[in-house]
Amino acid sequence: MNKREFGLEQFSQEQFLAGGVTLLLTGLIGFIGNILVLIVTYRILRHKRNIPNVLILFLAWVDLLVFPLAYPQALVKYFFGIYIGDYMGCDFHATTITFLFMSSILLVVLMSADRFLALYKPFYYDKHMIYDKEKIKVASIGFGCSLLTISLLPAFGVSRNVLHFPGTFCLFEWGAVSFEGQTLVYIYMSSLAAAMLFIVFCNLATVIMAMKLFQRGPSNAASRVDEESSNVTHIQHNRSSRKMELQFAKLSGAVAISFVGCWGLFLLRVTLIQIGYPFDEFFDFTAVRLASLHTVFNPWLYPLTRRKYRDAFCYLITLFAYYATCTLVSRPSATLDEIVGVQSEATQVRELCREERRRSSAQRLAK
Repeated sequence: MNKREFGLEQFSQEQFLAGGVTLLLTGLIGFIGNILVLIVTYRILRHKRNIPNVLILFLAWVDLLVFPLAYPQALVKYFFGIYIGDYMGCDFHATTITFLFMSSILLVVLMSADRFLALYKPFYYDKHMIYDKEKIKVASIGFGCSLLTISLLPAFGVSRNVLHFPGTFCLFEWGAVSFEGQTLVYIYMSSLAAAMLFIVFCNLATVIMAMKLFQRGPSNAASRVDEESSNVTHIQHNRSSRKMELQFAKLSGAVAISFVGCWGLFLLRVTLIQIGYPFDEFFDFTAVRLASLHTVFNPWLYPLTRRKYRDAFCYLITLFAYYATCTLVSRPSATLDEIVGVQSEATQVRELCREERRRSSAQRLAK
C-alpha cells in the first residue's frame, strides 16, 4: 500500500498536490468552524439547556473529530505519496470515516425531526421533549454503539474495506460480488436514501410552516392596529418573532439543500455501481469530495442563517484578532454572554406557533 500505483491512481504530481491542498483547506475551514460552534454552544447551554442545543453540540464534536481522525492518512498520501498503515490502517481509516459520517448524518436527521416537531406539535414538544441528562447519556451510548458495530462489519469480514481512487482513502467495497458484501452496501445506501428523504421532508415542511407564520404576521398585526398602536413593546416583539420565523425557514432550507448537494451524487454513483454500471474515476472522486464537505458546511450553516451565531462568530474572530495583533484591532464592546444570553430562535418561533393555534381555536369556538 505504500506504492503510488496501489490504488491504480492516474493523477499527476500536480493533481495530487492540488488535491492535497484543497483537502487541507476545506478540512481546516470545517475544523475552525466547529471550534467556533462549540465555544458558542457551550456558552448558550449556560443560559438555556434544551434538546436543539445539545444536538448542535454533539454534531459539532462529531464533525470536529473528522479532521484529526480521517484526514491525516489522506493528506500524507497526497503530499508524500505513501499510504500509512497497510491493511490495518485501511480498516481503521474506513471504520473511522464510516462511523463519524454516519453519526453526523444521524444527528442531522434528529435535528430536522426536532425542528419539524417543534412547529407541527408545539404543545406536545414542550411537554415531552425536555432536557434530561441521564436520558441523553443512555441515548448517546445506544446510538454510538449501534453505529460503531455497523461501521466495524467490513473490518470483521462482512465485505471488506478497500483503497479507493486516487488511493487516498479506504472505505467499504462499492462493487462487492459476495452476498454479504452486496447486502452491506444495500444497507448503507438504503439508510442514506431514507435519511435524505426524511431530512428533505422535515425541512421542507418546516420551511412551509415557518413561512405561513411569517406571512400571517402582517395581516394579524393590521387587524389589531388600534389595539396595539400604543403597545410599542408588543410591536417590537412581533417584528422580532417574524425575523425569527424567516431565519428558521432559511436554516431548514439550507440544511436540506446542503445535505442533498453533498450526498446526492455519492448515493447515485454507488447505487449505479450496484446495478452494473462501471466505475468512473472522475465522478466517483467528485462524489466522495462532495460527501466530505458535509462536515465542512455544517458549522457554517448557523452563522449564515441565524443572527445569534453570526454575531457570536464575529465576536470570537474579532477577539482573536485583538490578541493576535497585540491590540491593533479594537476589542469587541459586547461580551459573548450578552450576545448569546437571549431566548433561542427556535423557542420564539415555537411560542408564536402556539399563539397562532390558540387564536385559531378561539376563532373556531366563537363561530
